[in-house]
Amino acid sequence: MRKSRNRSKQTNQLNHLKNIIAFSELMQESDANIVYLGKVTQSTIDGITDMMEESMIERQESRQTTKRVYHVMIEALQNICKHADSTADYASNSLEQGLAKDGIFLIGHNEEEYYVTTGNQITTENTIRLRDTLDKINALDKDGLREMHKQAMAGGEISEVGGAGLGFIDIKKKTGTEYEYYFDPVSADHCFFILTIRILKESVKDF
Repeated sequence: MRKSRNRSKQTNQLNHLKNIIAFSELMQESDANIVYLGKVTQSTIDGITDMMEESMIERQESRQTTKRVYHVMIEALQNICKHADSTADYASNSLEQGLAKDGIFLIGHNEEEYYVTTGNQITTENTIRLRDTLDKINALDKDGLREMHKQAMAGGEISEVGGAGLGFIDIKKKTGTEYEYYFDPVSADHCFFILTIRILKESVKDF
């Protein structure tokens, strides 16, 4: 009986190691640098951004690219918290405790760009407002973004989305690229919000 238990334990450990190796290979194939799943707190944000900044310095990325990626990472991680379902049993009112315990964050790069992907559960009601905000920002040119930024700073309509609308505008101004997003329904009242932001490595002025 003991030998059978030990054999079963060894098999489980071997399968676990195989899964880790397979995941590592998948990360390399998709050019992923950091993948995080779990509670999003201020410590989480600080830890992820510090690791990525060190990694970019080692790759000798330009100062401009490093600043842009750092800015996007901060905004993206904070947006997970701003859009977290505040009525869910995993939510809190403190960033120190974790506004969103079920957040997903992924950052990777290739020769031309860095990309940041986030995911978290939100209410269906918030989905409608988010889609409208992202579509509006995607459709704007530089002048339109400036005007939208002024309205947000003045406490306009966009500020109703927990202040995250201003963060979305700032990211677009820094990257000049369009948001890629998807809402995956998980129930009648909730969706999983997936957002991807791309940051070009080429030297470009703020959009």
